[in-house]
Amino acid sequence: MKAVRIFEHGDVDVLKYDDYPMPEVGEYDVLVKVMATSVSGWDLKYRRGDFYHLKEGAGALPGRKAFPLPQQLGREATGEVVEVGSRVTRFKPGERVLGLVHPENPYCDNAIRGLGNLSTEIDYPGHTMFGGNAQFISRPEHYFMPLPDNVSFQAAAAGAWAYPTSYRIVQNRLKVKPNDTIMVTGTAGGMGIATLQWAKLMGARVIGVTRNEEKIPHLIKLGCDQVIDTTQKVEENRQLMQHFTQNKGIDHAVEFTGSAYLQELILKTIRVGGNLCPVGGDMSQHPFPVRVMDFTRLELNMVGIRGSRLIDQVTYLQALSDKKIEPVVFKTLPLSRIVDAHLLAEKGKNIVGKVMLDPWSE
Repeated sequence: MKAVRIFEHGDVDVLKYDDYPMPEVGEYDVLVKVMATSVSGWDLKYRRGDFYHLKEGAGALPGRKAFPLPQQLGREATGEVVEVGSRVTRFKPGERVLGLVHPENPYCDNAIRGLGNLSTEIDYPGHTMFGGNAQFISRPEHYFMPLPDNVSFQAAAAGAWAYPTSYRIVQNRLKVKPNDTIMVTGTAGGMGIATLQWAKLMGARVIGVTRNEEKIPHLIKLGCDQVIDTTQKVEENRQLMQHFTQNKGIDHAVEFTGSAYLQELILKTIRVGGNLCPVGGDMSQHPFPVRVMDFTRLELNMVGIRGSRLIDQVTYLQALSDKKIEPVVFKTLPLSRIVDAHLLAEKGKNIVGKVMLDPWSE
């Protein structure tokens, strides 16, 4: 089969599109013909080795294995079942499926506590097991979910990571309510758009962020009630946000970028008792610039996030089937053009939405 793997960390030249052996199918496994996969921010970081310092020591992710090489990237994948192992009971050939980006181990202590996203002794696609950037994948049956007939392969794959995770941020970690104001940084990316759509669905007002003036109309069309341009001075944007919130400040902030500019702006505009969720961005161990006095003067609530639970992934598929949300696809390229896809996702200036891959087109 055709697939893309990396054998070392580095620039796009480490991406090796080639012929590789078909994956083995164990007695509990499901072999799937991949119809849609993607390039995510995680894939870019994994390829570069941005978080290799997390392998050991205080920065390691509890319950997660190290980041192995070689690796087949692609956190997201959908497709059609072509073969099942002798002990498989949930699926049969011909059925459409979505690969779970955060499968759960129901027997670990974290899952029993309701934190299945923190499951231990389990592999995550494109993380510690081969991901979806291939023509075929084989995984245990509980690593898949049935795909509704009215949901396309591409739409389901495009949001499989971003939407469940952002749903948990908005609904579970921040507890966004109708009429709340939420600032979402990195708004034009997959995670940003997903957070924007969930927040609007929950009745919130959304402040989007961009450093590219050409993206402002797109973000307004997607549902942003206000967009700030980070090429302007912090004080100018602070005044704009204070005016928008009638001097109350923002209720919530989700920070996807790791930008010091945006971190400063958030701390200057979040209201007393507000909620802040820093996500992704700079995967190094640089501190978020919050002082003890910031927590005291604001009675600030700061929460972390590590992926989605199974219930969040089920909620995503149901909302997608009900047409309540719609992942945005910027461009689809053949898997053979993986280098172009990474360059587009990593350095493209006018991207709004997701870069997708088709394993079967030329």
